[in-house]
Amino acid sequence: MRLAKIEIENFKGIGNKQVVDLKPITLLFGPNSAGKSTILQSLHYLREILERRNADPDQTIAGGLIDLGGFATLIHGHDLNRAIKLKVCIDLRDDQGSERLPLNSGGSLGDSNFRNLGIRYLVGENTELKEYAVVQEIALGLEVRWSDMLQAPYVAKALVEIDGAAVAELHSPAQQGRAHLTAFNFSHPLLQAATDPDDLMEVYEEAVDEVEPSAEGDFLGDPFSTPLGNEIWELSRETSADATENKTVDFRIAVETVLGALPDLDRPLGLDLVEIDQNLIRQRYATGTAILRLSKEGERAATDEYELERRRRAGLSALLDELVLGPIRIVRDYLSAMTYVGPLREIPSRKYRPRLSPDESRWAQGLAAWDLLYTDPSGKLLEEVNAWLGGEERLKTGYRLEKFQFKEVPVPSRFHQLFERGLSEDDLGELQDLYATLSGRSEIALRDFEKGIIVAPSDVGVGISQMIPVIVGCLRSQQGILAIEQPELHVHPAIQVGLGDLFIQAVQTSESIVGAGKTLLVETHSEHIMLRLLRRIRETTENEVPPGVIGLSPGDLSVIYVESGDGGVRFRPLRVDPEGEFIDRWPKGFFEERAEELF
Repeated sequence: MRLAKIEIENFKGIGNKQVVDLKPITLLFGPNSAGKSTILQSLHYLREILERRNADPDQTIAGGLIDLGGFATLIHGHDLNRAIKLKVCIDLRDDQGSERLPLNSGGSLGDSNFRNLGIRYLVGENTELKEYAVVQEIALGLEVRWSDMLQAPYVAKALVEIDGAAVAELHSPAQQGRAHLTAFNFSHPLLQAATDPDDLMEVYEEAVDEVEPSAEGDFLGDPFSTPLGNEIWELSRETSADATENKTVDFRIAVETVLGALPDLDRPLGLDLVEIDQNLIRQRYATGTAILRLSKEGERAATDEYELERRRRAGLSALLDELVLGPIRIVRDYLSAMTYVGPLREIPSRKYRPRLSPDESRWAQGLAAWDLLYTDPSGKLLEEVNAWLGGEERLKTGYRLEKFQFKEVPVPSRFHQLFERGLSEDDLGELQDLYATLSGRSEIALRDFEKGIIVAPSDVGVGISQMIPVIVGCLRSQQGILAIEQPELHVHPAIQVGLGDLFIQAVQTSESIVGAGKTLLVETHSEHIMLRLLRRIRETTENEVPPGVIGLSPGDLSVIYVESGDGGVRFRPLRVDPEGEFIDRWPKGFFEERAEELF
């Protein structure tokens, strides 16, 4: 699972929509205050909305120095008449069959009419066509507006896409209880019935034109073109509380939401459906004038009809929950796993006490990395960090981390009193028992190989302590987005190039497949990191990657130059060819200082 694209409009310095394609490793370059942090901040904002239902945040879950300042600060030009529009696309090709994707669960929807989905036909049944059996990409777009009535922002629109085609939209005015599911795409490939693998292959090979709904309430495709589409349409007409019998009206179902157009993601999608009229059903099977007196056969038939109606409503709710809320939940969970390492990492104090309970906000200052090193019971993480710190073909810092265990003797205490009085043979048994009760603590220090001494992190150059959170963040097993600001801070150029190889390892899986692991977003000014990545691309193309080193392809690296002008912030991609050379020219004035000083 990987973040593949982000679209931003009317957010901070960005006015007109900017589309940024992301790769496993994305480097963000640009002058100071040009807007490089805008991408990271937009992800933090989206996470706040999805995870905490907070469209007006200042301090964020990520912690650190991130203070978004609220909607009025985030909206472009501080113009409350505009709307912030954010959209993220997540590539799921490496997570086929993941339990995190409700659409791939293959669960029953309670009615045979809803088992015609092609995606359900192959999941767990046919491995040859797995490329066509699961969703390849999902996208979520949110539109956040300001309400003068509420004096607060709210989510006015949520758009869900699957495999590049719109599924549906959720719209809401500022008033509560007015949200609707609209713009349903009846022509989406997932709604096409598939009874044969060859038919399913054809469905997914056909190009799906992405159609933008012209207005709230429209729908895409012909609802009556497939049995499943017709069933969804008929059910919405029969059961939606605000529907009519007119088949030409817009597709619209009222839904329960908690933040404008955004439903409660921890609950099934709540549709505003009319109650089943049991008396009306019983009337159909009654005889004579006593309309509620039924024969045994009539009672059974009425019960069967009621159960069918109940299952049809449950089926519609479950289907729309999977198609609409399923992708939104995936985006929320993916962003919840994001790790953010800020530009200023704290140096652990002497006798540092780690947090035993995980706290993701401590990554922003780097202290969460030290917490992991202190509390890692196996010591494997410490070994991996040391392999990078001291490896000849890696960072070559001349240091390694060592963990020491200490027993602490309280003063005064019985243990202390025995030593103060003087020990005898009779005290040995008691002394051994008291020793077992002493509390212990760990301490991590650095061994300087050149001088052969042990020093505290606060006693060495700042660069080493600044690197540790970056190294731990890259090596720890958690997948998802790893966002790092200024990884090269206070680091010597000879070590900076090694960070490039560290980043390559971070985005690979255990099978050494680059691109299926973490997604790195790195805001940097380091030419040296970039040069190492370009070198690895060149070596990969020429089949000259050194032993023990991981290669890189041009498709796994994105270099983006961020510049600010009269029209707002602009993201300019700089393409790289297989020879490790830039296809696009660098903007004037960046990385030209070296040439000017030399020549």
